[in-house]
Amino acid sequence: MKLGLVACDESAGTHLLGLARAAVARGWSCRCFLTDSGVRLLEDPALLALARSGALQLDACEHAWTALALGPAPQGLKLRSQFQNAELARDCDRVIVL
Repeated sequence: MKLGLVACDESAGTHLLGLARAAVARGWSCRCFLTDSGVRLLEDPALLALARSGALQLDACEHAWTALALGPAPQGLKLRSQFQNAELARDCDRVIVL
């Protein structure tokens, strides 16, 4: 199973992290895309740790990050385009939008 998670709002952090951890615990592949104010979740150390461990593929919208004037991306992460969001929708078995 490949689970896709899309966070469109920063308030989705708790649910996003819980779903991602549950998917990883089940041995599922998990991919996440952050957009709109959801890009602020890149400031969550627990989410970053999950991504840096390799358990979660994490992409964030460069346009939203720039529009919110959040500065440089967190170390080791690249900001991406909505193309990665489209790839997530195409490649995942299930997608949950938060």
